[in-house]
Amino acid sequence: MNLDNFKIQIRKVTDFSEEECSMFAPNLKRKILQKGEFLLNEGQKVNEIAFVEKGVLRLFYLSNDKEINNHFFLENDYAVSYLDFLKGTPSRYYIQALEDCELITFNSQALQIAYQESKNWERFGRIIAESVYATATNRVESFLFLSAKERYLQMIKDYPLFIQKIPLYHLASYLGIERESLSRIRKEIAN
Repeated sequence: MNLDNFKIQIRKVTDFSEEECSMFAPNLKRKILQKGEFLLNEGQKVNEIAFVEKGVLRLFYLSNDKEINNHFFLENDYAVSYLDFLKGTPSRYYIQALEDCELITFNSQALQIAYQESKNWERFGRIIAESVYATATNRVESFLFLSAKERYLQMIKDYPLFIQKIPLYHLASYLGIERESLSRIRKEIAN
């Protein structure tokens, strides 16, 4: 399994030695998902994180039989229902491939061992956790303090690739608006 890109991406977070990368390599598994397949289903125990080598996934939940998108994972992101991963609880979310995906997965036990054996892996975990917390807080605050148009503009600023990679009806759900409202906002901004 070629881990060059994975190593490049984790080294952007903290300064891993080749030895620290190599010690974790045996715990990595390659997983291929076809468009529409699920990495995670509601009720499934969350025991792994997937590094997205290629493709796009969405994190969503069901509310009154309506799918509500909560986040998207693009290349070089870590796809997981993070709180459920930390707590070891069954997921309230689904993670589904929006296109064919190539993933590298690792489980909770391997990560805990890496934390114990390496300060850099422990630092990696802390930095990723801080990033996930900031993302979640920004998302909640966007619904509290921003209009739909402002949420759209903020999404473009924070996640410019979403517009290129994610179908509009999924983006509308993510923004908490109807597809027609998103079309109106896009038209208004274009003018």
